[in-house]
Amino acid sequence: MTMMKNKSFNMKDELTEKMHSEFTVSEETDQKHRAGCVWGVAGFDAPKKKVEQWAKEYGVQYETCIRWKSYWKSLHNKK
Repeated sequence: MTMMKNKSFNMKDELTEKMHSEFTVSEETDQKHRAGCVWGVAGFDAPKKKVEQWAKEYGVQYETCIRWKSYWKSLHNKK
């Protein structure tokens, strides 16, 4: 079942705006998560060219991926 417009469920617009605002993240968190996705698919030992390709796919700069590499690698190593 797909959701129709909010009005079909008698929801006030203010309520739905508040609900959606609870699911927003900062730009920094968004970039950190995108970088994590890059490392997840490319691998931590991937060559620069492969990381750059995946970074482009995920809409994040290569430099941002490098900045967050140790963070994501440390989480990966905790498995």
